[in-house]
Amino acid sequence: MPHFYKRLAAMVLMCAVSLCAVRGLPMIFPASTIGVLHYTPVASSDKGTVMTIDGNPITAEEYAFYFIDYANAWNNMLASLGMNWASVWSEEEFLEQVRGSVDEELTSRQAALGLIDQHNIHLTRAQIDEALSMKQEAIDSLGGEEGFQEQLNNIGMSETMFDNRLYCSYIYGRLNEVLFGDGGQYQTPLDQISTYMQENYLRAKHVLISDETENAEAIAQEVAQRAQAGESFDGLIMEYGEDPGMISQPEGYAFKEGDMVDEFYQGTAALAEGGISDPIRSDFGWHIIQRLPFDEAYVKQNRASFAGYMEAYSLDDLLSDRAAAMEVVRNDELYQAIDLNTVQDYLPSTAADDSADAATDEAETPETDETEPAA
Repeated sequence: MPHFYKRLAAMVLMCAVSLCAVRGLPMIFPASTIGVLHYTPVASSDKGTVMTIDGNPITAEEYAFYFIDYANAWNNMLASLGMNWASVWSEEEFLEQVRGSVDEELTSRQAALGLIDQHNIHLTRAQIDEALSMKQEAIDSLGGEEGFQEQLNNIGMSETMFDNRLYCSYIYGRLNEVLFGDGGQYQTPLDQISTYMQENYLRAKHVLISDETENAEAIAQEVAQRAQAGESFDGLIMEYGEDPGMISQPEGYAFKEGDMVDEFYQGTAALAEGGISDPIRSDFGWHIIQRLPFDEAYVKQNRASFAGYMEAYSLDDLLSDRAAAMEVVRNDELYQAIDLNTVQDYLPSTAADDSADAATDEAETPETDETEPAA
């Protein structure tokens, strides 16, 4: 899986964690209510500016929300393992983890917005319509605009911040589609992907006869003989095969050493392309293997996945490069002042006072299997 998709999934999860207390609120679709979807800088603040990223201000209120969100995300992840942050890190170490996560997202976000502007990329009408519809459903589920605003206030999030952050769940995907998809400026050439797969991976189909099948070895011998005599291999899979993966992946498996049981890997490696094996025994039963080529059509069909396998230049890499080149100027005094004990003081004034109380509670009771928010 390309790094981008892993990180995007993590971003959406982080957002879901921050909104988990919002009853019935869909959490991955930002939108305004006037038919448009865009990013609006949060430029004004009663509490100061924590940093600028290429001249774009990050207010204390916005930074505080992200801080709480990532503290919650880290601690919820640890809670799923029966731990909490205080059982893993000191308070200073946890603070470093949270600040690092916030800084990375904010710089990546600014890099993504810069790419959107540079390449004049727009969301599709379908994406915008979907977002508007989902947001309206959220508002309706909370009894209307007043209930929606109340829930946002409870978690220290303005509607602009809500829209902005979740807008990014669309623009990252859109950037990846336009810049790294078909015809994109950064798309890895097909011949490079093909060469990499041929040098590092094998591709095969098989007919699996499990040990639970009566006379499994004899049936496997019969199937191998019929396949080697030219009978349709796909037809034999349908008639005898007991691996459901051959139904979900009819084009076969692409795998490297260690991905499959060794008997399957070695049996495939011993074949020429197009070759069909005699029955090969493994813990799963008997395999009759057909080795397949990495032909152009197959590589093209699986281009995105295979580019991820070879760790080709990805949107993550592009954003990282751009973020590293951006000028980040911190207000060190304010940056250091926002910590686990004070962060709630920097939220918008309408936010609930108890949004981060659990942070200090966790530090005092590290032995508990607490799943409350960490900040």
